[in-house]
Amino acid sequence: MFNKSTPLILIFFVFTNYLKSQCPGCQIDTNCTIVPAFPGTCPADTMPPGTVGIYYDQDVTFYMPEYFQVTSPVTQMVHLDELKILNVTGLPMGLNWQTNSANNTYNPSPGNERGCAKLCGTPMIPGFYTVTIFFQVTVTPQSIGGQTTQNESTQMYITIYPNPSGNSAFTISNPVGCAPLTTTFSPVVAGNGNPLYSYYWDFGNNSTSTLENPPPVTYTTPGNYVVYNTTTISAYTLTDVTFNVGSNTNWCGDVEEPSFFGNCTGNPDLIFKLLDNTSNVVYTSNEISNSMTGTWNNLNILLQNGPYIIQFWDVDNISPDDNLGNFILNFTTTGTYNLSGGGASGTFTIGTQAINTISDTDTVVVYPKPPALQITALPNDTVCENDSIMLFVPGGYNYQWYNDSGLIYNATDSFIYVHFPGNYFVKIENVYGCDTISPTITVNFLPLPPKPNFWLIGNTLNCNLTGYALQWYLNGNPITGATGNSINITTTGYYHIIATDSFGCSNSSDTVLFNAPPNAIAENPYQHFKVYPNPNNGYFTIELSGNMNLPVNCVIVDLTGRVIFEKTLQANNGQIIENLDLAQIEDGTYLLILKNDFFQKTERIIVKK
Repeated sequence: MFNKSTPLILIFFVFTNYLKSQCPGCQIDTNCTIVPAFPGTCPADTMPPGTVGIYYDQDVTFYMPEYFQVTSPVTQMVHLDELKILNVTGLPMGLNWQTNSANNTYNPSPGNERGCAKLCGTPMIPGFYTVTIFFQVTVTPQSIGGQTTQNESTQMYITIYPNPSGNSAFTISNPVGCAPLTTTFSPVVAGNGNPLYSYYWDFGNNSTSTLENPPPVTYTTPGNYVVYNTTTISAYTLTDVTFNVGSNTNWCGDVEEPSFFGNCTGNPDLIFKLLDNTSNVVYTSNEISNSMTGTWNNLNILLQNGPYIIQFWDVDNISPDDNLGNFILNFTTTGTYNLSGGGASGTFTIGTQAINTISDTDTVVVYPKPPALQITALPNDTVCENDSIMLFVPGGYNYQWYNDSGLIYNATDSFIYVHFPGNYFVKIENVYGCDTISPTITVNFLPLPPKPNFWLIGNTLNCNLTGYALQWYLNGNPITGATGNSINITTTGYYHIIATDSFGCSNSSDTVLFNAPPNAIAENPYQHFKVYPNPNNGYFTIELSGNMNLPVNCVIVDLTGRVIFEKTLQANNGQIIENLDLAQIEDGTYLLILKNDFFQKTERIIVKK
């Protein structure tokens, strides 16, 4: 900022309509005051930061006291008569300024000592920017000296941060996800249909686009896709100019082209000048000597501070140059436009030139979904109501089982034992968090036959149940040929009868001890079953005890139903104790199935070495 010892310098921040003004409506901060009185801004010389691709809108209030003190060349009060903004340079691309004064001129007076400006737009390129403001100030000293006007400049600073999307050119709505992944892409620098903005997209999946906002892209195959975008920002250029002096005679009658008896001699020496919206000459052409027409090609003059005025002149060595016409360059797009006036005519051609290119890449990561695994039911999907069904799928994923009622609590293994009919399915999730749903399996539980009852008449046991296959048992063993509704007692022992339906579901009567004659009814046989340790390292023990003394078939299968081990276990006084050595099998989950003609038990065992 400025030092009070610098004469006639104002220490405040002011702004001009940079490019085309698009930031109206700034708000004055009425609390903005500097003590002792001296020109300044609120905020001071540093603006709040912005972010590429995010709209920026900030107001600045500048304090302009009508009177303030300077210390050079002498200490005295001065009156601030007028301050006029001339130009602003160094703005971040995409930002514009606009003050609350139509002509950017201020004349402070009592009650009118503040102004404001708005900085707005969408920043395009990150970086630290130094913005220079050029202005003209007029003050009147109150004691020594007269009114003084001089040009000054000051600086302000603004930081534009990179866009948080991870690249400077575009944003991705869904950069990471599971296949199929649908995502949208948007450029950081939006043209909003402006023909001076062009775009090129390569989505990494053999598809491209030149639209500003391409349609959503769906990635069906897992993988990493490198996405590339180039945003090209162009500006209009003046490429060619032609001029015909025609009937314009402003050039005639000076020393270089004298007029004799009303007739002009020689021809003008033509040039043109291009002036921007601050009336600064930004271009002067080469001279075309002694000619009534002029053509200037391949100029490629950037037009970024319009509207522009083109002036045609006859240049002279001795006499003052002669103005042959001033024309405003009115255009809306590329093409050739006509000029006409004052007897002269011409054309100008507008083209475009890239002034900035923003390019960057980013990656879309598409993870695979797990397969929709088929559910296997053991022993099958329909069993008797006193049995259970194990449903399982291959391992290696995370699981959650469901049935008709919804999520099954704590059912997160690759298998589940079910005891109720219904529809079951499992959600399978892989290490990437991608999931899929298995096909549904329907399980059924068939009702058992009615419990058979029997009674003794004489030496005969009788059962009146019909419609089922019957089998009589003595001491836990089937009696050969005893499949009718009655049998004769010839041996003292424990008797019972089992009824079986066509599907194989069976129900047993109570077991009764009959002597000669029969006397007491015994309780149901008790079966004690244990496998330990479980989990184990392949060495484990099976214990089975009760009032039966029959061999039991032992089968171990893996979760695909493949038989791993099979052996017949012999009973001794109603007890089986068997130590098994399966150290050679792989770690995993297996099913232990114990079964004989009237007994079946299934147990899950886990081998982990």
